[in-house]
Amino acid sequence: MKRWMCISLVIASMMVITAAAVAQDEKSAEANPAEMAAWMAAMTPGEHHEHMKKLAGNFDYTIKMWMDPSAAPTESTGKRSAEMVLGGRYLHETYSGSVMGMPFEGVGLLGYDNVGKQYVSTWVDNMSTGLMTGHGTCSKDGWAMTSESLDPVTGKPVTSRTKTSMPDADTIVMEMFMSGEDGKEYKSMEITCKRSK
Repeated sequence: MKRWMCISLVIASMMVITAAAVAQDEKSAEANPAEMAAWMAAMTPGEHHEHMKKLAGNFDYTIKMWMDPSAAPTESTGKRSAEMVLGGRYLHETYSGSVMGMPFEGVGLLGYDNVGKQYVSTWVDNMSTGLMTGHGTCSKDGWAMTSESLDPVTGKPVTSRTKTSMPDADTIVMEMFMSGEDGKEYKSMEITCKRSK
């Protein structure tokens, strides 16, 4: 009997503490309406998130890669699938196909950071174990992003620039530019995606 009374007292105490904490949170929210408004603005999808929806759907792609800017590119094909996730806050895209005769899989996230006022991205694939991160802007010409990753040969950070455009509603063209050994920028990759019919 005493044991049950102790358990009941512990449960009752926990309920009182929880109720007090909830009341304090509600009081804090009421006392700081500007804080609450800032959080709501940070988390609410807006025009930029609507704009990203154009990139959603299923596509067939052709990828060209230049290992040497003076040489002809290698070319391969694959599939791209993309959808808006987490309540329309991010574009989640997956790529599958082959690159230089090897199976290829990649996963990207594109978002717009309401607080930072910029587009943000992450990229991972089965040809690395690192995470590429990027940030950028969007205009009538498309998305312009600057990304960073680690060079597997030197282990040092490398920066790349990507430009994504939509010549029409069913075509996406993504171009990546890197700096060569001479410091001059060259196109290292081009992916052309055509919406699957």
